[in-house]
Amino acid sequence: MASTLRIDSFHEINIVERGELAADLAVGATALTLRSTQGFLTGQTLYVGILAREGVEKAVIASVPDETTINLTQPIKLPHGRYEAVTAVLGDQIHIYRAVNVDDSIPADDSFTVLATREIDPDQQSTYFTDSAGSSAYWYRFTYFNATTMAETPLTALDPVRGQDFPHYASIGDIRQVAGLQNAVNLADRSVELWRGVAEAEINSALAGSYAVPFNPAPAIVKSLTLELAAALLLVDAFGQSAYGKRLADARARLMEYRDKTATVTDENGQPISTSNSITGWPDDSAPRSFYIGQVF
Repeated sequence: MASTLRIDSFHEINIVERGELAADLAVGATALTLRSTQGFLTGQTLYVGILAREGVEKAVIASVPDETTINLTQPIKLPHGRYEAVTAVLGDQIHIYRAVNVDDSIPADDSFTVLATREIDPDQQSTYFTDSAGSSAYWYRFTYFNATTMAETPLTALDPVRGQDFPHYASIGDIRQVAGLQNAVNLADRSVELWRGVAEAEINSALAGSYAVPFNPAPAIVKSLTLELAAALLLVDAFGQSAYGKRLADARARLMEYRDKTATVTDENGQPISTSNSITGWPDDSAPRSFYIGQVF
């Protein structure tokens, strides 16, 4: 089993200063002209360009000679225009810590040890790491780290996450696309991840009486249900019930069809997936039930 972990590439706890270019920057330039260099320090890692977008690049400050100039340790590789963002961070790497699950509660801080170090993906909202041995038997914490200065954010600054024993039913990128929000750079991946989790939990709860959940792997129908439901939940949260309430209702109505067995979950070959061990009727579903949930004898 493996657990794929998603970490914000540019969480606020890692950002130490923000600035803006005051002049165009050509390829090969070794100095930046900013509107103000206040807060920028020698040795800091910075990113030139819009964070989590194509074209952003990493640089390191060699010196700050005056209130508008930053000298770099290496030449710039890409052109940048006036007014583009310049962002200084504490660390350009992420430490992934892991601890063994003992009693289903968050382990003590001193139980976590560094599992791996991952370079931040500057042109992506999230940086991913896959623990090939991961599962619900482990908890994870993340810090931002600078290997040159040895600076590191506090271990407890970000919430811990627990590994999973099944893969997600849909990717964050696919949910964004179905929702029409693939270019919404101000929408954090963690927000999409939140509603994906809600959608998966709702699907598992609805189908638990008829199928063995969680699905592993998830059939195409379950992936489609997850995309529809998560996208609708995300849109309602962002724009309100009046704008996208019908889309959410339609997604839930489709889910109820599979719960009530008016539609059947099938595998990639179109064959019905074996159901759970729940008893729905005898000798078949068309026969009258001998008793119902809630009856008292």
